[in-house]
Amino acid sequence: MSPSDLPPEKWSTDVYAAHVDRLLASPHHGEHWARHWLDVARYSDTKGYVYAREEKHWVHASTYRDWVVRALNEDMPYDRFLLLQIAADQVVQAKSPDLAAMGFLTLGRRFLGVTHDIIDDRIDVVMRGTQALTVSCARCHDHKFDPILTRDYYSLYSVFQSCAEALVACDEGFSIELDALVKKNRGLLTKRREEQMARTRAHAAAYIAAQRQLDKYPEEVFGQILEEKDLNPFIVHRWTAWLEKHPGIKITDEVLTRPDSPCFVPDEHIANIEMYFPTNVVVELWKSQAAVDRHLLQNKAAPAHSTVLLDRAVPSTARVFLRGNPLTKGEVVERRFPSLFGLRPAFTKGSGRLELAQAIIDPANPLTARVMANRLWQHHFGRGLVATPSDFGKQGSLPSHPELLDWLAAEFIRSGWSMKHMHRLIMLSRTYQQRSDKADPRDPDNRLFSRMTPHRLTFEEARDAWLTSSGRLNLSMGGRPLSLFASDNTRRTLYALVDRENLPAVMRTFDFANPDLSIPQRTETTVPQQALFGLNHPFIVQQARELTRRITSLSNPNERLRFIYERLFQREPTAVEAAQAVEFLQVKPSPLSRLNEHAKSWSYGHGGWDENAGRVREFKSLPHFNGSAWQGEETWPNASLGWAQLTAQGGHPGNDRLHAVIRRWTAPADGRYNLSSILIHEPEAGDGIRAFVSHSRLGKLMSTDLHHASARLDLSVITFRRGETLDFIVDIGDGLNSDQFLWTPILRSSQPSVTGGGGETSAEVWDAAKDFGEQPRTLLSPWEQLVQVLMLSNEFMFVD
Repeated sequence: MSPSDLPPEKWSTDVYAAHVDRLLASPHHGEHWARHWLDVARYSDTKGYVYAREEKHWVHASTYRDWVVRALNEDMPYDRFLLLQIAADQVVQAKSPDLAAMGFLTLGRRFLGVTHDIIDDRIDVVMRGTQALTVSCARCHDHKFDPILTRDYYSLYSVFQSCAEALVACDEGFSIELDALVKKNRGLLTKRREEQMARTRAHAAAYIAAQRQLDKYPEEVFGQILEEKDLNPFIVHRWTAWLEKHPGIKITDEVLTRPDSPCFVPDEHIANIEMYFPTNVVVELWKSQAAVDRHLLQNKAAPAHSTVLLDRAVPSTARVFLRGNPLTKGEVVERRFPSLFGLRPAFTKGSGRLELAQAIIDPANPLTARVMANRLWQHHFGRGLVATPSDFGKQGSLPSHPELLDWLAAEFIRSGWSMKHMHRLIMLSRTYQQRSDKADPRDPDNRLFSRMTPHRLTFEEARDAWLTSSGRLNLSMGGRPLSLFASDNTRRTLYALVDRENLPAVMRTFDFANPDLSIPQRTETTVPQQALFGLNHPFIVQQARELTRRITSLSNPNERLRFIYERLFQREPTAVEAAQAVEFLQVKPSPLSRLNEHAKSWSYGHGGWDENAGRVREFKSLPHFNGSAWQGEETWPNASLGWAQLTAQGGHPGNDRLHAVIRRWTAPADGRYNLSSILIHEPEAGDGIRAFVSHSRLGKLMSTDLHHASARLDLSVITFRRGETLDFIVDIGDGLNSDQFLWTPILRSSQPSVTGGGGETSAEVWDAAKDFGEQPRTLLSPWEQLVQVLMLSNEFMFVD
């Protein structure tokens, strides 16, 4: 029996506790709570902006997400949960599924390969996520408010600087094709490393001479183009450091082949060593790595992989960057835990990353248990005992109930760091079981938790609830992400693609966490765009129609209404609600304004060009209109149709020649028409586009290849029969690269029409740009409108 089957006054302690236990045992418990941790972990399926040579999607993102879900469902002790996310490589065997945990460190933004920013991101996610300390504020100077020194920041910087990224398997699977790609990539990397080391040894004299002109070789270079004959500024400064460390050393071939020589290129992932190579080699190596990455991303049978950090053989000792500038180095610092916890011994085991994790999970650490206990409380009550869950410093809020927070932290540790124990403890408390409609005047802001605070569903919860109410929610767990509004995506929103560079606008509208940063708590805004989404987006319309379809077999309106209310609100409608619904259903909708007739002549699709036939092989409609463009899915580019898109002004062809974009005009009547248009391809990059104008009866009328240029595509007196079409087709050149174009055809009827009382005449005009905004409207039946309204009601959207 569930408490939902009984009125609240008849709940028994045993029945309620059993219900709590049932929810905690559900596999969907981990899915729900994983999303909260993924906000802290700045989870994204993509790297952010990267150069075209590099695969933009992380191969290990979904593996990490699924690991978090599994860990929470299994009630993994929180201390081990953190240990694995910081140092799994040092506590588990090779190919262990727990290696996936290290996505916590490696899923951040790529920062175009800028090492200082990547390390800063890792310091921030570890220290704010686990200790609620804003250590990154000490990157340029001692913390303005908290006892965190710049030395502390660079002690942690040295820990992560002593690590290298590596892509490793985290299951025992094997793929012949993958193995071949890995060996090919490995062989190429080894060959290029050896060539670069030989090149540096051959130019040793030049690198030594460059020490007298260091101003010509900037130490921090961004986007510099290097050729093989150039002296590499990065290697120049490696020589500088090496010569300072070995004054008066005799330069011999034997010395220059040692692993500690400035000629040596580490045997590491290209992400760690790209600065050693000329630009053309960097591009080649990244493309080779991208082939491996794409195989892992596109083949479901490929073994799971994780991007981990591995300790380098020789750890580095960082120096403080004065004012945060890597060009002005200060004192040397040892790798150790921040000094505000008391002076501790320096880390001595490799990079010190394992020792860092052990210091964080030490039961004597005063912050770890408190920070997580506060996060758990926050997500149950809407606000933590400390209202700034990732800042326990002086700029953060003081705890509203300090003794309670201390007790919860102690209980958390006593329970063996069991998160499910803490959930049960909180949910069985009298505080949690309070009503939300009885405010205490002594606590108007509910800072003292004198009542439960109503809260709106997050976007993920709302989308999942809409799918559940329509009966379409797919409860399968784990796996690769899908585009948020892909036609076949009815899975929980946890499994939707999170693209930090192109986050869907609707997710931002509903306060989704910024995947660029560690987000401890989401804002909760109320803006008009949220209502507009509910009223206009095809997803909501689809769910309303699906739920309405389920009542078509019920002839009695009261039965229909009861079914709808039970699906949406788990209760029957009141008499007043039933009367209001009947009244709503009887209202006849106002007629829509007449659609621009010319807009009906245009359609938007994709297909492949058949040169022999002079026509497209097949016209397939682009399925998604986002308000300003027709494309494959809500996100763009997307898995189904790639870059294919048509806008009012032009568009972009798909990823290959089978996916040309097609703007089709259909003749509304027999007659003769004139075409005027200018096709523009602006980018210098890439090799341009191909374009065709094709008549459904006459075939190809004209074509052009265009690169960084424009062309007039005009035709006069084209004869059409009613219903015949004219296609404006664009596909890629030899490769996909910068293929966006501008093309707004205008057709004019050769037969003038009378337009005014004075008898003046003008040609009828179809303007692709002006007609584009007039899109056909979809009408909902009265029952569908009722369901849509109820799906957007406060009772559905809020938990109280």
